[in-house]
Amino acid sequence: MKGLTKLRKEILKLIENSEVPLCADEIFENLEKKPNLSSVYRGLCYLEDKGMIKSISFDGNTRYFFMATEHSNHYLYCKTCGKLEVFDICFADRIQKELEKKHDYKILDHIFYFVGICSECRKK
Repeated sequence: MKGLTKLRKEILKLIENSEVPLCADEIFENLEKKPNLSSVYRGLCYLEDKGMIKSISFDGNTRYFFMATEHSNHYLYCKTCGKLEVFDICFADRIQKELEKKHDYKILDHIFYFVGICSECRKK
Protein backbone atom coordinates (compact mmCIF):
# COMPACT_ATOMS: atom_id res chain seq x y z
CA MET A 1 0.00 0.00 0.00
CA LYS A 2 1.30 3.41 -0.99
CA GLY A 3 2.16 5.65 1.96
CA LEU A 4 3.02 2.77 4.27
CA THR A 5 6.47 3.87 5.45
CA LYS A 6 8.87 1.67 7.42
CA LEU A 7 7.72 3.34 10.64
CA ARG A 8 4.05 2.81 9.85
CA LYS A 9 4.71 -0.83 8.98
CA GLU A 10 6.56 -1.33 12.25
CA ILE A 11 3.75 0.34 14.23
CA LEU A 12 1.18 -1.83 12.46
CA LYS A 13 3.20 -4.98 13.19
CA LEU A 14 3.46 -4.10 16.90
CA ILE A 15 -0.29 -3.57 17.13
CA GLU A 16 -1.02 -6.72 15.13
CA ASN A 17 1.19 -8.85 17.39
CA SER A 18 -0.17 -7.47 20.65
CA GLU A 19 -2.86 -9.35 22.58
CA VAL A 20 -4.22 -6.09 24.00
CA PRO A 21 -4.57 -2.57 22.61
CA LEU A 22 -1.46 -0.40 22.94
CA CYS A 23 -1.13 3.30 23.71
CA ALA A 24 1.30 5.53 21.79
CA ASP A 25 3.87 5.45 24.63
CA GLU A 26 3.88 1.64 24.65
CA ILE A 27 4.29 1.57 20.88
CA PHE A 28 7.11 4.13 21.05
CA GLU A 29 8.94 2.08 23.72
CA ASN A 30 8.80 -1.08 21.57
CA LEU A 31 9.98 0.42 18.28
CA GLU A 32 13.37 -0.71 16.99
CA LYS A 33 14.49 2.76 15.97
CA LYS A 34 13.35 5.62 18.17
CA PRO A 35 11.68 8.35 16.12
CA ASN A 36 10.19 11.27 18.01
CA LEU A 37 6.85 10.61 19.67
CA SER A 38 5.02 12.99 17.32
CA SER A 39 6.05 10.73 14.40
CA VAL A 40 4.42 7.80 16.20
CA TYR A 41 1.21 9.82 16.67
CA ARG A 42 1.21 10.82 12.99
CA GLY A 43 1.73 7.17 12.00
CA LEU A 44 -1.15 6.07 14.23
CA CYS A 45 -3.38 8.79 12.79
CA TYR A 46 -2.54 7.69 9.24
CA LEU A 47 -3.21 4.00 10.00
CA GLU A 48 -6.51 4.83 11.68
CA ASP A 49 -7.58 7.14 8.83
CA LYS A 50 -6.88 4.31 6.37
CA GLY A 51 -9.02 1.90 8.42
CA MET A 52 -6.16 -0.43 9.33
CA ILE A 53 -6.44 0.17 13.06
CA LYS A 54 -9.04 1.48 15.49
CA SER A 55 -8.72 3.25 18.81
CA ILE A 56 -10.58 3.54 22.09
CA SER A 57 -10.20 5.67 25.20
CA PHE A 58 -11.12 4.18 28.56
CA ASP A 59 -10.20 7.13 30.76
CA GLY A 60 -10.91 10.05 28.44
CA ASN A 61 -7.23 10.86 27.90
CA THR A 62 -5.17 7.91 26.69
CA ARG A 63 -6.07 6.33 23.35
CA TYR A 64 -5.38 2.63 22.88
CA PHE A 65 -4.91 1.22 19.38
CA PHE A 66 -5.88 -2.20 18.04
CA MET A 67 -6.31 -3.90 14.68
CA ALA A 68 -9.46 -3.18 12.70
CA THR A 69 -10.66 -6.76 12.41
CA GLU A 70 -13.87 -8.50 11.47
CA HIS A 71 -14.66 -9.53 15.05
CA SER A 72 -15.74 -7.21 17.83
CA ASN A 73 -13.55 -6.24 20.75
CA HIS A 74 -14.27 -6.79 24.45
CA TYR A 75 -12.11 -5.52 27.32
CA LEU A 76 -11.71 -5.26 31.06
CA TYR A 77 -9.98 -2.00 32.05
CA CYS A 78 -8.51 -1.34 35.51
CA LYS A 79 -9.09 2.32 36.36
CA THR A 80 -6.32 2.21 38.97
CA CYS A 81 -3.33 0.81 37.05
CA GLY A 82 -4.62 0.96 33.45
CA LYS A 83 -4.19 -2.78 32.83
CA LEU A 84 -6.23 -4.14 29.92
CA GLU A 85 -7.53 -7.67 29.54
CA VAL A 86 -9.41 -9.11 26.57
CA PHE A 87 -12.44 -11.34 27.05
CA ASP A 88 -14.40 -13.37 24.50
CA ILE A 89 -17.90 -13.45 26.03
CA CYS A 90 -20.29 -11.49 23.82
CA PHE A 91 -23.98 -10.96 24.33
CA ALA A 92 -24.36 -8.12 21.81
CA ASP A 93 -25.20 -10.48 18.97
CA ARG A 94 -28.33 -11.48 20.88
CA ILE A 95 -29.65 -7.92 21.02
CA GLN A 96 -28.28 -6.56 17.73
CA LYS A 97 -31.30 -7.49 15.58
CA GLU A 98 -33.70 -6.02 18.13
CA LEU A 99 -31.73 -2.76 18.27
CA GLU A 100 -31.49 -2.54 14.49
CA LYS A 101 -35.23 -3.03 14.11
CA LYS A 102 -36.26 -0.73 16.96
CA HIS A 103 -33.96 2.13 15.90
CA ASP A 104 -33.95 1.49 12.12
CA TYR A 105 -30.19 1.19 12.30
CA LYS A 106 -27.60 -1.07 10.67
CA ILE A 107 -24.98 -2.02 13.28
CA LEU A 108 -21.57 -2.64 11.71
CA ASP A 109 -19.41 -3.26 14.75
CA HIS A 110 -19.21 -2.77 18.49
CA ILE A 111 -16.65 -2.31 21.23
CA PHE A 112 -17.62 -3.38 24.71
CA TYR A 113 -15.72 -2.86 27.94
CA PHE A 114 -16.06 -2.93 31.69
CA VAL A 115 -14.22 -0.47 33.92
CA GLY A 116 -13.21 -1.75 37.34
CA ILE A 117 -10.27 -2.52 39.62
CA CYS A 118 -8.04 -5.55 38.97
CA SER A 119 -7.14 -8.06 41.68
CA GLU A 120 -3.58 -6.71 42.09
CA CYS A 121 -4.84 -3.15 42.73
CA ARG A 122 -7.54 -4.38 45.14
CA LYS A 123 -4.82 -6.10 47.22
CA LYS A 124 -2.96 -2.79 47.70
